[in-house]
Amino acid sequence: MATTNEWSYFKNIISVFTTKVFVLSFGLISTIILARALGPEGRGFLAAILIYPTLLVALTEGGMRQSAVFFLGQKKASDAKVIGALFSYIIFAGLLGTVAVYILMKWFGPEGFGDAMLLVAAAILPLSLAVNALKGIFLGKEKIKKFNQTTWIQKVFYLAGIAILYFLDHLTVFSAVVVTTLAALFNLFQALYYLRQNHLFSFELDYDVFKSMFKLGVVYALALFFIQANYKVDILFLSWLSTPEELGNYAVAVQIGELLWQLPAAVLVVLMSKSANSDKNTIINTVCKTSRLTLLVTSFSGIGLLIVSYFLIEPVFGAGFSLTFNMLLMLSLGLVLASVFKSINAYYAGQGNPYFTIYLMGAVVGINVILNIILIPMYNGVGAALASTVSYSFSAFGAVAIFSHKEKVPMIDLLICKRSDFLPLINKIKKR
Repeated sequence: MATTNEWSYFKNIISVFTTKVFVLSFGLISTIILARALGPEGRGFLAAILIYPTLLVALTEGGMRQSAVFFLGQKKASDAKVIGALFSYIIFAGLLGTVAVYILMKWFGPEGFGDAMLLVAAAILPLSLAVNALKGIFLGKEKIKKFNQTTWIQKVFYLAGIAILYFLDHLTVFSAVVVTTLAALFNLFQALYYLRQNHLFSFELDYDVFKSMFKLGVVYALALFFIQANYKVDILFLSWLSTPEELGNYAVAVQIGELLWQLPAAVLVVLMSKSANSDKNTIINTVCKTSRLTLLVTSFSGIGLLIVSYFLIEPVFGAGFSLTFNMLLMLSLGLVLASVFKSINAYYAGQGNPYFTIYLMGAVVGINVILNIILIPMYNGVGAALASTVSYSFSAFGAVAIFSHKEKVPMIDLLICKRSDFLPLINKIKKR
């Protein structure tokens, strides 16, 4: 029979999953509006300008979010000292990161955009960095409800801004970037309000705590950067090696495909929080069960998403996005298999061991880069999708092999569901 703790764990996953589906629904509507307003070329330019702050936020964040989760969950220092160290880092890294992303966009970004566009886009980095880091406090304290709230309200704000501009016929690449920045600013104020409301607001700085968090955070940052690089490197290479139209179609395919990651993303949030607050020996079975259930649900979801997308992409997004389905089809297997990596990675992140990710994803990113260079000139967006699927698959099977070896569990336990996996839900239904 399922224990109260086990049911609470799955209840938290359902809560975060529901929130993420809600958020993605709003995100999908925003994607449709942007596609209709900007067309494939404009959508490609938007993806090209936003890739720089999105990719660099993982590096400049310094892994302090994950470090905060670990320090708070394992009670390595007082809450005030951990939160104070986090705030100090946000201020320093935010200023440095803004300058870095502006320079990179100036040198390597799309041509034709002035300083105003670059400055507004660069401002996304410090805002996103701060919000991501502060969310680590909610996860470290297992305040899943507050984590959810800081996620979905921002998307409502963003959708409202995009929709208003669209109906006023003022939705351009520049105005879309402005709304993205304003939504991130709103989200920061919201996160700060929740912290103050929950008495988690502190500027107490302890050098030793800051040093310890930063030392672990740097490793987390490198791990997170490799993960983000593997997810985003295809966009970067498409912006260099293909056309804005191909990039626009691919960007839409990726956003549709990311619907499949809402359950794995929910699992990552809750499992990392639980792993940081649990003994290693008690969490292994939970990781295995979570991995195989997530793979099962994501597989069926992938089939359903492809069927729906086949009939709806062109009618919804427009004839200019006729190439999107083929790219999504090529991406789908990799997106499904990536759910396994996400579950295992959440466990190691919560246990304070990001080296797992660095070793595995460093190799995976290398494979992805090589395949993008080879395949994009030949097949454009479909080539980028194929490169991503190969890299996602490699990350999944690599993670399974490493976890199986290190934790002494059969690989099949991470991939194939058992009848006992469904007992918590069955028992809960019977009680009702």
